[in-house]
Amino acid sequence: MRKQAPSAKSSEYEKLGSRQRPRPSVAATSSVPLRSRRFLLVAGSGLLFGFLVYRQTYKKRVSEDLAPQDFDFSSRFDATASQFDEDVDLVEWLYGITKLRRKLVQQAHGNVLEAAVGTGRNSEFYNLQRITSLTLQDQSEEMLDVAKAKWRETHPDYEHCRFIHGSALDTLPPPTRGETATSGKAGYDTIIATMSLCSTPGPSLFLRSIAGHLSLRDTNVQANSGDQLPARILLLEHGRSYFSWLNSLLDKAAPAHAQQHGCWWNRDIGKIAEDSGLEVISTKRKHFGTTWSLELGLPAEAKGVKRQQWLEDTRQKVAVLQSEVDQAHVEFRERMRKQNEARRKEEELEAWRREQREKMKQKES
Repeated sequence: MRKQAPSAKSSEYEKLGSRQRPRPSVAATSSVPLRSRRFLLVAGSGLLFGFLVYRQTYKKRVSEDLAPQDFDFSSRFDATASQFDEDVDLVEWLYGITKLRRKLVQQAHGNVLEAAVGTGRNSEFYNLQRITSLTLQDQSEEMLDVAKAKWRETHPDYEHCRFIHGSALDTLPPPTRGETATSGKAGYDTIIATMSLCSTPGPSLFLRSIAGHLSLRDTNVQANSGDQLPARILLLEHGRSYFSWLNSLLDKAAPAHAQQHGCWWNRDIGKIAEDSGLEVISTKRKHFGTTWSLELGLPAEAKGVKRQQWLEDTRQKVAVLQSEVDQAHVEFRERMRKQNEARRKEEELEAWRREQREKMKQKES
């Protein structure tokens, strides 16, 4: 094979030496490599951050016998409400979660329910021209207080927003305005839930419960545009990845992370949606598959003559779940009591041993 003759340009570079080669101008530099470098930087930083979080969380295990997946650690949010936004603001911005929140919430229309609103991290993104009324619900009173203050600061002139302290597994009041509030098909046109399935026991039942508050109308006529918009549940969640190695890391750290932060970050969001029995209209995933965006609708059996039976079946399952959660709390507290008692006895024994060693040293001296 013949060797290709070097070009005059490359020969000139060889004469100049590699250190003296002319640099490409800024105008000649493509923006694609810059975007690629930025992606690699963000991805690498994300992996490093994830690994450090995993190590830190795993080191802080409170006990060797931690709670099961459906254990309710939502009370952790009461203690972290005041600093929650500060803790997650930078991470969500770096990962593009803030942008995903905006995109999801701006789809809301009609009478809107945001379940498990937390500190109101979606408040600034609502397009109030598309909304008839807004109901914000959360189980943590401390979180809800932060959400109230944030809403009043962001939308001081909007009068049709109310706040409900309670569980989304309970029966919630219907909307107070618009056609759906006065018709036989009363319900919410849009239900929003973001980063909520990780912190609730029985996440599939959580979805069934909030779905029971959807409007029975197939579409809602948007007053401003005349568009026919369907009643939907819109979700933004985090959970299991496409990759087994990442799922393994999440699984190992999940119990300690939940016990400390109230969040089970290794749940299979796709399976949760499937097990809920709702219609999965669309699913999109990012960040190695750990960030999920879903659109859900009511199944056929939740409409028409079968609706009451579907709702009653959901209520019965919620009652069974609550009983199981209460029992799990009793059993877990008893395990922790026994572990703490055993740890106390071990510490007393070790203190006695140290005392005996000191006495032996004093006798020898």
